[in-house]
Amino acid sequence: MQDLEPKPVILLIADISGYTQFMLSHQKALVHSQMVVSELINTIVESVGPSLEVAKLEGDAVFMFAVKEHTGTSWGTTGPRISEWLLRVFEEFNNKVAELRSYSICKCNACANIDHLRIKVIVHSGEALFHKIGTFYELAGVDVITVHRLLKNSINADQYLLMTEDATRDLTVPDDIERTESEEVYDVGTFKTHVWFPSTSSDYAPDPSEPFSQSSVAVEILRHEIRQEYCEVANKPERGFHFHLGRPLTEIVEYPEAWLETIPESTIESFAGTGNPLSLGEIGPGEHVVDIGCGAGLDSLIVANFVGGSGQVIGVDMTPDMLRKARSSAAEMGLNHMEFREGYAECLPVPDGWADVVISNGAINLSPHKPTVFQEIYRVLKPGGRLQIGDIIVDKPVPEAAKRDIELWSG
Repeated sequence: MQDLEPKPVILLIADISGYTQFMLSHQKALVHSQMVVSELINTIVESVGPSLEVAKLEGDAVFMFAVKEHTGTSWGTTGPRISEWLLRVFEEFNNKVAELRSYSICKCNACANIDHLRIKVIVHSGEALFHKIGTFYELAGVDVITVHRLLKNSINADQYLLMTEDATRDLTVPDDIERTESEEVYDVGTFKTHVWFPSTSSDYAPDPSEPFSQSSVAVEILRHEIRQEYCEVANKPERGFHFHLGRPLTEIVEYPEAWLETIPESTIESFAGTGNPLSLGEIGPGEHVVDIGCGAGLDSLIVANFVGGSGQVIGVDMTPDMLRKARSSAAEMGLNHMEFREGYAECLPVPDGWADVVISNGAINLSPHKPTVFQEIYRVLKPGGRLQIGDIIVDKPVPEAAKRDIELWSG
């Protein structure tokens, strides 16, 4: 389906610059840079008000438009709203960059250079055809091509607002921002442009004592690195790690051999706990148990034998490769009163008041939001329920430099 009549539109592209050189450096930088760019793209999209519509995401850019013939809405109202957004998006982008920089704990090329990120906004006024392909709408026409051509311009700056002469007739920008005029020549024509240079500074004030309190990207990067480490533990336990592992570890933490007799060796070899939470109290038949950070499932499978068919066990982990091993072992043992669920300790996929016992072995110390973990534990426990943890504890404050070193978190 296609609307053959072109409509008058304002066309905008918000483009993130400064990360391309890191996308090919190495795998960690590639993954982390994509996480950061996605967060910044989300910041741009969330800032868009009712006057603008997102046409599509184009890699590290957002293509937007506004039809100048709004039913029930005069352009006298819509135009000023878009003009206000043109300045607000720079402030919100700068604040997000400052936030990401403040809470970053990774030293890879991408994370170390968050501060180099900038935003360019291109605005052109013209016409566009709207046509539908399947469930998607596409904009087409010379002016759509033009606004994309304008991304390749002669401006020697990383952050700016560029508007064509036509766009300046529809939108306004305050006079107190530095401004220049230029001319751009393309195969689609020659365009007089007006360029503003909004500030790259930010008034964002982070809480330096809590590196993960605000930034979801910092948390996701940390989780990604921890997952990578424990994927290796699941798939290559023979590789050797800085922590104890497998059957030798079961001896160190004094797991009785009788507990291990029915457990598949594939689970035992990837056991990476830090203690013996099962020694802290008896877990008996019929009880409901949640295992936080269950890994390859050793503690969960042992507990499943304790509670028997009248009980239930839920193991929770965020590493798919570990869960694959755990589920395989449960199937091999014929245990149908337990399941392994993918999830985070900070948001347990378990109903309120379900568990008689919550256990965890070496996982809570890996959480960036430990108070939230304990709130979740309280939520899923029945009144009078028990908590049995084997984990790493410290008897003096952890230095801030250590908290901000991702290698110490992920191993």
